Amino acid sequence: MLFILLIKIGVMQNYFEQTEFGGAIDNRSLQLSFIETIYNVLINLVSPFVQIMMIYLNPRWALLISVVLCTLGLTLAGSSTEIWHLYLTHGVLYGAGSSMIFYLAFTIIPKWFDKHRNIALGIVSCGSSIGGLVTPLIMEPLNTHLGYGWCYRITGFICLFVGIVSFGIFRNKARSESEVITKLKDIFDFGIVKDWRFLLWCLIEILFESAYNVPYYFLPSYATYCGLTSSQGATILSVCSGSNALGRLVAGGLADYIGQVNIIIVYSIFTGLSSLILWPQVTTFEGLISFAIIFGFFGGAFITLTPSITVLITGLEKLDTGLSVYLIITSCSLFGPNYAQLIEAGVQGLQPFQSYTIFTGTGYLAGAALLISLKFILGGTPLSRM
Repeated sequence: MLFILLIKIGVMQNYFEQTEFGGAIDNRSLQLSFIETIYNVLINLVSPFVQIMMIYLNPRWALLISVVLCTLGLTLAGSSTEIWHLYLTHGVLYGAGSSMIFYLAFTIIPKWFDKHRNIALGIVSCGSSIGGLVTPLIMEPLNTHLGYGWCYRITGFICLFVGIVSFGIFRNKARSESEVITKLKDIFDFGIVKDWRFLLWCLIEILFESAYNVPYYFLPSYATYCGLTSSQGATILSVCSGSNALGRLVAGGLADYIGQVNIIIVYSIFTGLSSLILWPQVTTFEGLISFAIIFGFFGGAFITLTPSITVLITGLEKLDTGLSVYLIITSCSLFGPNYAQLIEAGVQGLQPFQSYTIFTGTGYLAGAALLISLKFILGGTPLSRM
């Protein structure tokens, strides 16, 4: 189902920078980066309304609505002639539909599993990464031979097909009437923010998420800067997404045995070090592929295991409201690439793209340090399983 969340803006941004929205627009890179920012922010902010919808509407029908929104967003984006058109189509419509899919996946799956919950979340989380593996290889030649309009429309048709198949096989765990009443009362229970452990976890996620999105936005553009072709840039992004899928799956499997907090700490340290040390040194296709594999594998574990760590703080009975409040609070993290872009434009004395590597690496390492603190606060020890 998460395969629908597959459109990598890095491919489109690199294409738009080189062709449709070229040098005639000031700060075009910054303006284009807001397309995916709007999309990501809506994934977070729409989640409480999705929760309300799921109270009154069978989740299968909520899934169908989300598929329609995603398809409309992408197909209408194919007719865009201004950047603000893409804000409304790729950003708002596609973002709102994707939010519904994301929320359905990450709130329903944990309720089906008492054991091996992290493995299940890892498998589900792989969907968007597998989509990211496939679609850059589709989108780049479509852009080259048919233009961005048909690229968007064809990916919209792919979303429609995958969504209809998902609708046909989707099953929801039955809820009692008392559960529905309780959920309605607790949807906007912001009392959870009084728990400072929860706020610390939100801060950690803000650091991770802000850093996570930067390479996915700018690796194709960096590849072009290094003299590589747009096809090679798309391949690098595709490899990164494929490695991300594998890394999420492995993280989910290992978390059931050594603990979800431990996994994210280790993964984040590797991600931060690779961003600070490896990324600035590589300028060849082979070197960037190596970085993409490492960053992709280790960079996405926190996304896969977010529900599991949230449960440690809120308990399973408050997972729905916990995730809704969590997604609202952490929405600011989705401006990470925009913050990085502003730093890149404003800081003097650095090599092009160097500020992106520093931003990404320090975000992950700072998040890992705070997560170690959270582990101790939750009662863990250095070697305990948590």
